[in-house]
Amino acid sequence: ICKGTPQHEEICLGLFTLVLTEPAQAQKCYRDLALVSRDGMNIVLNKINHILMEKYLKLQDTCRTQLVWLLRELVKSGVLGADGVCMTFMKQIAGGDVTAKNIWLAENVLEILTEQREWVLKSSLLVAMAVYTYLRLLVDHHGTPQLQGLRQKEVDFCISLLRERFMDCFMIGRDLVRLLQNVARIPEFEQLWKDILHNPQVLSTQFTGVLQLLQSRTSRKFLACRLTPDMETKLLFMTSRVIPAKFPPRFPLAQPNQVLQGSAKPGSPRVIPQKLLPKFLPSSAKPGSPRSNVAASNAKLALFYDWLFFNPEKDSIMNIEPAILVMHHSMKPHPAITATLLDFMCRIIPNFYPPLEVHVRQGVFNSLTHIVEKRVLAHLAPLFDNPKLDKELRAMLREKFPEFCSSPSPPIEVKIEEPVPMEMENHLAEKDDGCYDNAEAAFSDDEEDLN
Repeated sequence: ICKGTPQHEEICLGLFTLVLTEPAQAQKCYRDLALVSRDGMNIVLNKINHILMEKYLKLQDTCRTQLVWLLRELVKSGVLGADGVCMTFMKQIAGGDVTAKNIWLAENVLEILTEQREWVLKSSLLVAMAVYTYLRLLVDHHGTPQLQGLRQKEVDFCISLLRERFMDCFMIGRDLVRLLQNVARIPEFEQLWKDILHNPQVLSTQFTGVLQLLQSRTSRKFLACRLTPDMETKLLFMTSRVIPAKFPPRFPLAQPNQVLQGSAKPGSPRVIPQKLLPKFLPSSAKPGSPRSNVAASNAKLALFYDWLFFNPEKDSIMNIEPAILVMHHSMKPHPAITATLLDFMCRIIPNFYPPLEVHVRQGVFNSLTHIVEKRVLAHLAPLFDNPKLDKELRAMLREKFPEFCSSPSPPIEVKIEEPVPMEMENHLAEKDDGCYDNAEAAFSDDEEDLN
């Protein structure tokens, strides 16, 4: 070990390997590892993160069990950097997946966080990440009798952190409200909602109410934490290697719980070659995919959530581009998707939360204005006043957004050939021909994280 860095690294990684492959010797090997490590186990922590990000799905069950055991020991020892490893473990817990292995991982990580509560409270980011993760998982575990015990542990864990460390959780931003909406009927969260809406000072003297939270943007690190490394790899492949003709227009749900398993917002403003898959296209599969009304509404709400309280000075154009580009590019091949989303955009204004209707209306108006200013779309009239939409929807759009319904130049006539039949038929006109400006729309270059 004293000979140099290479020898030190070899010894540490050798002991780490024994911990993973020889459970009977794990305790002794960990003790030796703690004694010989000269860098605060930094080599081991880096290797754990590498395995979790690159190799976890290929690990045998014994190695997975030992990795979780090692995490518990690292947390008990208070090793600097163990919180980062813990967050990487949570990233591996897939949303919408109720298979035995995923449930096992969710339960074991929760046990560690519960047992080592004092250690968790030392990191504000870990508190927020844990609440964000398990609020999302609660939706999957609710209503399944076999998971009743785990669900109650998750409820107790989230409620305790939200009540005791609310301002740490506040850093999540407006997405915290969306997650709390999904679990609002659970009794413990019903009471929490009453306090958020009517008595916010009980949670924190710095908290003034739900509007303060809704006006706070959710950082991309929270959105990314609910994408498993495998999802990230596949999304990167789809947006950099796949051509549109080979991308399926709709995804069947793999799980019976009707929960969408993954979503992503664009993470890079790089110009994509014309033949590659546009980055909005994975999002366009979402509104037509869910097989239940609740899942469909949740998908549409997630797509528009950043619109509702959008502030150009604080929020990023990257958060509102996916929805408008889905509507723009779906008008010709899948007009039902565009009609459904436009209808949702209009109806969410008075129905999201009536006391804040003025703020929601202003947020949507700000979003549309910013979209035009940033030239994501040159103008919105061809979208809002398109003959493919029925008269009722077009009238509603003209009533709510008259500023965006007058085109600066005549739209280009486009013949719609053999429209693809869709399950959704609301707000579609019967005529086959229509006018639509097919000017290219693209993601902007503004991706600065303003949080």
